[in-house]
Amino acid sequence: MKRSSTFWVLGAIFLTALVLRPPVAQIGPILEVIQKALGLDSSQAAILAAIPVLCFGFGAFASPALVRRFGVNRTMVYLLAVLVLTIAIRPYAGFLGLVIGTTLAGLAMAVANVLLPSVVRARFPKHVVVLTSAYTTLLAVSASFAAAFSYPSALWLGWQLSLAIWALPTLLALLLSFSLLSGDQSVSESENQDPRGDTKLILRSPMAWAIMALFGIQSLGFYALLAWLPSLAIDSGVNPSDAGALLSLMTVVGVPLGLILSSNFGRFKSLSLVGTLISLVTLTGMCLLLLQLWVPAAIVIGIGQASSFPLSLSLISTRAANQRLTTMLSSVSQGIGYLIAAAGTFLFGWVATVTGNWEVSVLGLIVLTMVQAGAAWFAGKPKLIK
Repeated sequence: MKRSSTFWVLGAIFLTALVLRPPVAQIGPILEVIQKALGLDSSQAAILAAIPVLCFGFGAFASPALVRRFGVNRTMVYLLAVLVLTIAIRPYAGFLGLVIGTTLAGLAMAVANVLLPSVVRARFPKHVVVLTSAYTTLLAVSASFAAAFSYPSALWLGWQLSLAIWALPTLLALLLSFSLLSGDQSVSESENQDPRGDTKLILRSPMAWAIMALFGIQSLGFYALLAWLPSLAIDSGVNPSDAGALLSLMTVVGVPLGLILSSNFGRFKSLSLVGTLISLVTLTGMCLLLLQLWVPAAIVIGIGQASSFPLSLSLISTRAANQRLTTMLSSVSQGIGYLIAAAGTFLFGWVATVTGNWEVSVLGLIVLTMVQAGAAWFAGKPKLIK
């Protein structure tokens, strides 16, 4: 790959990563603002919070079919075009338009989530771990930034414009994504092969199921708190501005450590112990959350989650024997994982509504994080799916 082409492709990868979380991260801190503005009841608000993650699950399963039809690179371009339009339009079309727009944006982001590991592996096969850690850091940073400024920007600009303004960086990502088409091949022979054999291979692999469990449970914890931590804190007497800052702290505090740790994943022959320790850090934070020790809980959970997410994506990128299996493993792992996260995000809020408090919901996260630790131990073993 020519140096100039490499620069634009890297720009496309990093800017795409930058815009794949804000449309989701913005909702939680201003959910009550949207609820009041549109006159939504608690069930409608819970649905709105769960839609993006639910779409991440279902959309991920469409990735192999889209890749076979259009190829990885063209699919990325089309996805970003859909994302620009939906981000710009969804705040101005009422509740139904917000639901439809959020659904389309979520589906587009879902497929892009799946394809990024394949793009990195295909374009930079010798730098998979480093680039994966870099773009997952951008995912975390952009989510934190969006969460931190969502409530203030909704006050300054109005909630509609504060949501729509992210169409601008997404448009820039779309323009840069055309660099992916340089030297693009038509759908390769391997991509045209019957995918059923790959699907069976993935579904029969204990390693793949461990990766799915790790990805799904850590995603559940992240998105449940992304959607509901501000409400949890507000119901306990924290003011809305501080609740939004608490969410921002959780999403950003662990980024530097997560970047350092994830960039060195390639140095470990086995990631079992590392993955288990990371999960135990998250578990400790969940226990602090149960005690309503808000700042320590946000810091410890943030450190754990900022490390477990790149760990799961690194395992997806490196545990399959070739690019085609990587795409399938990414599709199945993220598809099932995000469906788990979507169900958990909805149940986290629903259980709190039914019980009248958040304790049972947080206890559920604690139990699941214990399961995550076991999954991380197995998924971290140095084996290939082939």
